[in-house]
Amino acid sequence: KRCVVPVPLPSSYNGFMEIWLLRHAQAEFASSSGRDEDRRLSAAGRATCHELQSWFRNYRQALPGTLLVSPARRTLETAETALDRLDLPAVRREPRLWNAGTGDLIRLIDGYSTEPLPLMLIAHNPGLEDLVIWLCGGIPVPGMKPGTLAVIDADPPLRPGCGRIRHFVQPREAT
Repeated sequence: KRCVVPVPLPSSYNGFMEIWLLRHAQAEFASSSGRDEDRRLSAAGRATCHELQSWFRNYRQALPGTLLVSPARRTLETAETALDRLDLPAVRREPRLWNAGTGDLIRLIDGYSTEPLPLMLIAHNPGLEDLVIWLCGGIPVPGMKPGTLAVIDADPPLRPGCGRIRHFVQPREAT
């Protein structure tokens, strides 16, 4: 069994900061409550999470040391399913991830920069896609569709173009 020992780095660290951005997997069109926050994962979304879990299990570098998730049901289910039975720290609910824009996400990342890295955010579009574009100057087509993971190396302090995409994992079209 692999042991992951995350190393905390301050904001002023001169090396790269690794940021993992995971858009929740595909959700049902509507919830029984009518609230967007209550939408559950669809069957295709759950299948995507199982594919992601396989990718995580086969990844041979450090997995996230800090995991933050939006309080929406679909993001919580994405985290629970994709990260199930992996040797990771507990996922923390972060209310600021709900409806977060680029500026919100940058402030949030900077606020967690002294926590164990890599930092993983499980959240929503358009915020995540806009952040990838802001950090890296672009994004692979078709962007951050549901269930997409972007692993980014960023050179602090965070600013436009300071990052590069190391991995961009998208679900198969069949899911």
